[in-house]
Amino acid sequence: MNRAAWLVMTIVVVFAAAAFAQEPWKLAKDADSIRVYTRPVTGSDANEFKGVADVDAPLEVILEVFKDIPSFPQWYGFCKEIRLLKQEGEDRRIIYFVLETTGPVKDRDMVIDARDTKDLQAGRALISMSAFKEDYVPRVGKYVRMTEMTGSAALVRVDADTTNVVYTVKADPAGYIPSFISNMLQKEQPYLTLKGLREMVKRDVYWERAGVARKR
Repeated sequence: MNRAAWLVMTIVVVFAAAAFAQEPWKLAKDADSIRVYTRPVTGSDANEFKGVADVDAPLEVILEVFKDIPSFPQWYGFCKEIRLLKQEGEDRRIIYFVLETTGPVKDRDMVIDARDTKDLQAGRALISMSAFKEDYVPRVGKYVRMTEMTGSAALVRVDADTTNVVYTVKADPAGYIPSFISNMLQKEQPYLTLKGLREMVKRDVYWERAGVARKR
Protein backbone atom coordinates (compact mmCIF):
# COMPACT_ATOMS: atom_id res chain seq x y z
CA MET A 1 0.00 0.00 0.00
CA ASN A 2 1.51 3.32 -1.03
CA ARG A 3 1.64 6.36 1.27
CA ALA A 4 -1.32 8.17 -0.34
CA ALA A 5 -3.56 5.11 -0.02
CA TRP A 6 -2.44 4.61 3.57
CA LEU A 7 -3.33 8.21 4.46
CA VAL A 8 -6.76 7.89 2.87
CA MET A 9 -7.40 4.65 4.77
CA THR A 10 -6.30 6.25 8.03
CA ILE A 11 -8.64 9.20 7.55
CA VAL A 12 -11.57 6.89 6.79
CA VAL A 13 -10.90 4.83 9.92
CA VAL A 14 -10.62 7.94 12.13
CA PHE A 15 -13.89 9.40 10.87
CA ALA A 16 -15.65 6.05 11.17
CA ALA A 17 -14.48 5.69 14.76
CA ALA A 18 -15.68 9.21 15.56
CA ALA A 19 -19.09 8.44 14.08
CA PHE A 20 -19.48 5.27 16.15
CA ALA A 21 -18.38 7.17 19.27
CA GLN A 22 -21.28 9.62 18.97
CA GLU A 23 -24.32 9.14 21.16
CA PRO A 24 -27.44 7.83 19.38
CA TRP A 25 -30.26 10.19 18.54
CA LYS A 26 -33.25 10.12 20.93
CA LEU A 27 -36.75 11.13 19.88
CA ALA A 28 -37.75 14.30 21.77
CA LYS A 29 -40.92 15.37 19.94
CA ASP A 30 -43.23 13.82 17.36
CA ALA A 31 -46.09 16.03 16.17
CA ASP A 32 -47.68 16.99 12.84
CA SER A 33 -45.46 14.43 11.07
CA ILE A 34 -42.40 16.34 12.29
CA ARG A 35 -39.90 14.36 14.33
CA VAL A 36 -37.33 16.07 16.54
CA TYR A 37 -34.32 14.23 17.91
CA THR A 38 -31.59 15.26 20.34
CA ARG A 39 -28.28 13.79 21.46
CA PRO A 40 -25.51 14.86 23.85
CA VAL A 41 -22.40 16.59 22.58
CA THR A 42 -19.11 15.58 24.15
CA GLY A 43 -17.66 18.42 26.22
CA SER A 44 -20.82 20.54 26.09
CA ASP A 45 -23.91 20.96 28.27
CA ALA A 46 -26.01 21.66 25.17
CA ASN A 47 -27.47 18.90 23.02
CA GLU A 48 -27.33 18.67 19.25
CA PHE A 49 -30.81 18.60 17.71
CA LYS A 50 -32.31 17.37 14.47
CA GLY A 51 -35.72 17.90 12.88
CA VAL A 52 -37.03 15.66 10.11
CA ALA A 53 -40.10 16.24 7.95
CA ASP A 54 -41.48 16.01 4.42
CA VAL A 55 -42.44 19.34 2.86
CA ASP A 56 -44.98 19.59 0.04
CA ALA A 57 -42.84 21.52 -2.43
CA PRO A 58 -39.94 20.93 -4.84
CA LEU A 59 -36.53 21.55 -3.32
CA GLU A 60 -36.01 24.50 -5.70
CA VAL A 61 -38.92 26.26 -3.96
CA ILE A 62 -37.53 25.49 -0.51
CA LEU A 63 -34.17 26.94 -1.51
CA GLU A 64 -35.92 30.19 -2.46
CA VAL A 65 -37.52 30.38 1.00
CA PHE A 66 -34.10 30.04 2.65
CA LYS A 67 -32.71 32.78 0.40
CA ASP A 68 -35.45 35.22 1.49
CA ILE A 69 -33.62 36.47 4.57
CA PRO A 70 -36.12 39.20 5.64
CA SER A 71 -38.88 36.58 5.89
CA PHE A 72 -37.19 34.50 8.60
CA PRO A 73 -38.94 36.09 11.62
CA GLN A 74 -42.23 34.94 10.08
CA TRP A 75 -41.37 31.24 10.13
CA TYR A 76 -37.93 30.33 11.48
CA GLY A 77 -38.10 29.13 15.08
CA PHE A 78 -37.25 31.81 17.67
CA CYS A 79 -35.83 34.20 15.09
CA LYS A 80 -36.21 37.63 16.68
CA GLU A 81 -34.18 39.66 14.20
CA ILE A 82 -32.21 38.97 11.05
CA ARG A 83 -30.46 40.93 8.35
CA LEU A 84 -28.30 40.18 5.37
CA LEU A 85 -24.81 41.60 5.85
CA LYS A 86 -23.25 40.41 2.62
CA GLN A 87 -24.20 38.39 -0.46
CA GLU A 88 -21.31 36.60 -2.14
CA GLY A 89 -22.46 35.14 -5.42
CA GLU A 90 -25.68 33.18 -5.67
CA ASP A 91 -24.88 30.58 -3.03
CA ARG A 92 -23.26 32.34 -0.07
CA ARG A 93 -24.82 34.71 2.44
CA ILE A 94 -23.40 36.31 5.60
CA ILE A 95 -26.22 36.93 8.02
CA TYR A 96 -26.72 38.65 11.38
CA PHE A 97 -29.17 36.60 13.47
CA VAL A 98 -30.79 37.15 16.87
CA LEU A 99 -32.17 34.11 18.69
CA GLU A 100 -35.03 34.87 21.05
CA THR A 101 -34.92 32.98 24.34
CA THR A 102 -37.37 33.35 27.21
CA GLY A 103 -37.61 34.26 30.87
CA PRO A 104 -34.64 35.95 32.57
CA VAL A 105 -32.12 34.75 29.96
CA LYS A 106 -30.58 37.21 27.52
CA ASP A 107 -31.30 36.69 23.83
CA ARG A 108 -28.38 35.41 21.75
CA ASP A 109 -26.93 36.87 18.58
CA MET A 110 -24.48 35.52 16.02
CA VAL A 111 -23.12 36.12 12.56
CA ILE A 112 -23.73 33.15 10.29
CA ASP A 113 -21.97 32.05 7.13
CA ALA A 114 -24.64 30.25 5.05
CA ARG A 115 -23.70 28.35 1.89
CA ASP A 116 -25.74 26.35 -0.59
CA THR A 117 -24.50 23.25 -2.37
CA LYS A 118 -26.91 21.70 -4.81
CA ASP A 119 -27.28 19.08 -7.50
CA LEU A 120 -30.76 19.69 -8.85
CA GLN A 121 -30.48 16.92 -11.41
CA ALA A 122 -29.81 14.43 -8.62
CA GLY A 123 -32.51 16.02 -6.46
CA ARG A 124 -30.25 17.01 -3.57
CA ALA A 125 -29.22 20.24 -1.89
CA LEU A 126 -27.45 21.21 1.32
CA ILE A 127 -27.66 24.53 3.13
CA SER A 128 -24.77 24.66 5.58
CA MET A 129 -24.46 27.21 8.39
CA SER A 130 -21.63 28.14 10.73
CA ALA A 131 -21.12 30.99 13.18
CA PHE A 132 -18.17 33.35 12.84
CA LYS A 133 -15.78 33.02 15.77
CA GLU A 134 -14.47 36.56 15.36
CA ASP A 135 -16.62 39.67 15.86
CA TYR A 136 -17.74 40.26 12.28
CA VAL A 137 -19.99 43.00 13.69
CA PRO A 138 -19.67 44.77 17.07
CA ARG A 139 -21.27 43.10 20.06
CA VAL A 140 -24.44 44.54 21.56
CA GLY A 141 -24.75 44.61 25.34
CA LYS A 142 -28.32 43.33 25.45
CA TYR A 143 -27.35 40.10 23.64
CA VAL A 144 -24.91 37.28 24.32
CA ARG A 145 -22.76 36.57 21.27
CA MET A 146 -22.67 32.93 20.11
CA THR A 147 -19.53 31.93 18.22
CA GLU A 148 -19.84 28.13 18.28
CA MET A 149 -22.61 26.91 15.97
CA THR A 150 -22.81 24.61 13.00
CA GLY A 151 -25.93 23.43 11.25
CA SER A 152 -27.45 22.33 8.00
CA ALA A 153 -30.65 21.75 6.12
CA ALA A 154 -30.34 18.70 3.87
CA LEU A 155 -32.96 18.57 1.12
CA VAL A 156 -33.69 15.38 -0.80
CA ARG A 157 -36.33 15.09 -3.52
CA VAL A 158 -38.93 12.44 -2.64
CA ASP A 159 -40.98 13.04 -5.77
CA ALA A 160 -41.89 15.98 -8.02
CA ASP A 161 -44.06 17.55 -5.31
CA THR A 162 -42.35 16.51 -2.06
CA THR A 163 -38.97 17.13 -0.44
CA ASN A 164 -37.56 15.50 2.66
CA VAL A 165 -35.86 18.02 4.94
CA VAL A 166 -33.38 17.10 7.67
CA TYR A 167 -32.50 20.17 9.73
CA THR A 168 -29.62 19.80 12.21
CA VAL A 169 -27.94 22.25 14.61
CA LYS A 170 -25.12 21.90 17.12
CA ALA A 171 -24.40 25.03 19.16
CA ASP A 172 -22.84 26.33 22.34
CA PRO A 173 -25.22 28.89 23.90
CA ALA A 174 -22.23 30.90 25.20
CA GLY A 175 -23.18 31.00 28.82
CA TYR A 176 -25.59 29.53 31.31
CA ILE A 177 -29.15 28.77 30.25
CA PRO A 178 -31.52 27.01 32.71
CA SER A 179 -32.17 23.42 31.67
CA PHE A 180 -35.92 23.92 31.22
CA ILE A 181 -35.30 26.73 28.71
CA SER A 182 -32.54 24.81 26.94
CA ASN A 183 -34.76 21.71 26.63
CA MET A 184 -37.63 23.80 25.31
CA LEU A 185 -35.45 25.47 22.67
CA GLN A 186 -33.96 22.17 21.54
CA LYS A 187 -37.38 20.59 21.01
CA GLU A 188 -39.38 23.54 19.76
CA GLN A 189 -36.90 25.37 17.52
CA PRO A 190 -36.61 22.65 14.85
CA TYR A 191 -40.31 21.83 15.15
CA LEU A 192 -41.37 25.45 14.62
CA THR A 193 -38.85 25.89 11.81
CA LEU A 194 -40.10 22.92 9.80
CA LYS A 195 -43.73 23.73 10.53
CA GLY A 196 -43.13 27.31 9.39
CA LEU A 197 -41.31 26.14 6.27
CA ARG A 198 -44.37 24.11 5.30
CA GLU A 199 -46.45 27.27 5.43
CA MET A 200 -43.97 29.45 3.55
CA VAL A 201 -43.77 27.13 0.53
CA LYS A 202 -47.48 27.73 -0.04
CA ARG A 203 -46.71 31.27 -1.21
CA ASP A 204 -46.73 31.76 -4.96
CA VAL A 205 -43.73 34.10 -4.89
CA TYR A 206 -41.28 31.29 -4.11
CA TRP A 207 -42.59 29.10 -6.92
CA GLU A 208 -42.23 32.04 -9.30
CA ARG A 209 -38.66 32.75 -8.15
CA ALA A 210 -37.79 29.07 -8.54
CA GLY A 211 -39.29 29.00 -12.03
CA VAL A 212 -41.46 26.01 -11.12
CA ALA A 213 -45.01 25.64 -12.37
CA ARG A 214 -47.40 25.04 -9.49
CA LYS A 215 -50.19 22.50 -9.72
CA ARG A 216 -53.61 23.82 -8.83
